Amino acid sequence: MHKAARSLTVLAVLWLAILCLAALLSSWLPLPDPLAIDLTAALSPPAPGHWLGTDELGRDLLARLLAAARATLLITFSAAFLNVALGALLGGIAGFFGGWLDAAMSFVIDLFWSVPFLVFVVLIVSITGVSPLSLILIIGLINWVTAARIIRAETAQLKGMDFVRTARAFGFSNREVLLHEILPNLRATLMALAAFSAVEVLTLETGLAFLGLSLPAPAPTWGGLLADGLNYLASAWWMAIFTATVVIVTLAALQGLSRGLEAARFARN
Repeated sequence: MHKAARSLTVLAVLWLAILCLAALLSSWLPLPDPLAIDLTAALSPPAPGHWLGTDELGRDLLARLLAAARATLLITFSAAFLNVALGALLGGIAGFFGGWLDAAMSFVIDLFWSVPFLVFVVLIVSITGVSPLSLILIIGLINWVTAARIIRAETAQLKGMDFVRTARAFGFSNREVLLHEILPNLRATLMALAAFSAVEVLTLETGLAFLGLSLPAPAPTWGGLLADGLNYLASAWWMAIFTATVVIVTLAALQGLSRGLEAARFARN
């Protein structure tokens, strides 16, 4: 990996670590209650005491951004893990065993690939309602196709390599070959896929929240804060600008982490 790419990856990890730590510890930080209404401070610009300003109800924007980060990052990382785990399981089985199982799994993958994913998620969320768990399950159980395709292709390639043939010659079972020979060689790919999947999930969850289809009020969400901020863009620019900045920087950090992990994987190969 080039020095510049390594530096960008370090910066991405640093931002994500700071954001996660601040979100987890926000209840103990000297910040106002993110749900506390103070109409006398409504639409106050950034100033000491309200470092990022307040919203239309006088609620502290920094406190709300960090409170929203807790739920958003929980949904993002959990759904991304579920995406990659399910995709790796199905793709790995298809690529390893081949034959009719591979054909059947490929049909299922192509079927899910052809579904308009965003429309499907919006439809399910509209019917079932929303909670952190339901969002994790809905997004995680649908958006696994990319991981499945990549893991299927890499597993099919790995199973024909000499170290796998040697393991079979020593009498290793299919389970042992998968767990001890193939899976360790997929670790870097899985990490890169997890970071890439987190980008997709965060984009989708923020979009759902912007449309009012994520966690209901008064729970803050990044998409909800952005939607509220656009209503006051002329008179309270900080609501939309600071929220959009946090979302964009977080997406860029996840994308940078994904690219860094991918570059490291190719360098290792």
